[in-house]
Amino acid sequence: MTPTSPERTRRSPRRFRLAAGAIVGVLVAASTTMAVVALERGPQVRAVTGDTALTVSQQGVTVTVRTDQPLDPSSADGIRIEPDAPAQIDVNGASVRVRFTDTLAFATDYRIVVPRLEGQTTGTTSATEFAFTTPALTVTTLERGGAFDRSAGDDDRIVRHDLSHGADETLISAPRIQEYADDGDSVVALTIDAEGTSHLLHTRPGEEPRSVSTPGAGDVRLLRASSDAGHLGYVYTGSSGDGAEVYTSALFMLDTTVEGSSPRVVVGLDGEPLQTAAWQFVPGSAYLVAQTAQGSLILVDSTGAAPPRVLGELGELRSFLPGTTSVVVGSLAGLSVLDLTTGSIEAVPGTAGGGVGSGALVVSTDATVTWTPSEVTRATAGADAMTVTRAAAGERIEEVCVSPSGRHLAVGVVPAGAPIDGYPARADWQGRATDVVDAVSGETVARVTGTRPDWCG
Repeated sequence: MTPTSPERTRRSPRRFRLAAGAIVGVLVAASTTMAVVALERGPQVRAVTGDTALTVSQQGVTVTVRTDQPLDPSSADGIRIEPDAPAQIDVNGASVRVRFTDTLAFATDYRIVVPRLEGQTTGTTSATEFAFTTPALTVTTLERGGAFDRSAGDDDRIVRHDLSHGADETLISAPRIQEYADDGDSVVALTIDAEGTSHLLHTRPGEEPRSVSTPGAGDVRLLRASSDAGHLGYVYTGSSGDGAEVYTSALFMLDTTVEGSSPRVVVGLDGEPLQTAAWQFVPGSAYLVAQTAQGSLILVDSTGAAPPRVLGELGELRSFLPGTTSVVVGSLAGLSVLDLTTGSIEAVPGTAGGGVGSGALVVSTDATVTWTPSEVTRATAGADAMTVTRAAAGERIEEVCVSPSGRHLAVGVVPAGAPIDGYPARADWQGRATDVVDAVSGETVARVTGTRPDWCG
């Protein structure tokens, strides 16, 4: 029934105001209760940041624990890492920073235990911990099924070897694989058909390999890939598909994050296709360093968003210093390290005076490794050179590469009298194997079949 009494009509707003006031009172009481609870419960973790996967390859990786309130400096007291690992601990504002001063062990469960977080204003306390597992020690090799001109036999395989757990995984198999690139998240293989035409196959775990386009039917070499950059690249010589362009050792990039993307030519300072003699991705970034046909080193944004920048004529591009973004270059004067963050260049101790050939690499700022067909030697500044490993009877050492962490070496060994497999651009010795050894002690971690370890870049 519709109310007609003025009295009832006037009382309705009053009842509304009383109800609204009651609701506001309840909300205020609830907010007060929540605030009291928040003050009583102690600091709570909002987020933990830091790439723990890098702890096996880089020193100085930082894990930051962020809380919901400012912390008293005493919150750093009693923080421990299990198993024990050297670290610097800092409390600043509402964050606890744990900076690992050395690399961590592979395939190991770690815990950062914080027994007492104390609120700076409230004085209340709480405890927390953060657990993570470091990546396994892995190396990927190319296992060829025989000579290039074989009419039967096994396919070539790209195999990732998990040395921490003793497991192998075939990433791609194909009749003839010239070279490959494994960025950890995916792998791309350069295959050669019976007519000598290059083809690219790209795959990720759990996916079937798919074809990747190239500019034309020309020659593809120096294949590289980077999950950090989200790109793969290669050097191409030949005509474009429509015949309108002819390329000579031109560097091309392809975005692996977009299915069906087309290759894009990298241009140099003059706006022309960059003729490239050697190149590598900068670890942990979208950039790459390329060496031009004239010998200059150039820093290039793989996405094409930024213009290239000249680094100078500093010598032959060798590698990156393990665990850093510093470039190792070699010249008749010896080996040097170029710091891309500061632009400074420093000579590597013990390599001056020439005579440093391709059989030398830099494993740290004060240590180098050299090799001959019979042995691998490590030299450290201020100490006598030491033999890391020797070739076994009936074998010779063909190549040595350093792991991304600098803690291990991949030593390529070849049986005496082994024949060449006859691949057109990346021929190798049949029966070649790879020994993974500790870079300091020389202890052999494992021997795996195959050649072209991914550590060799």
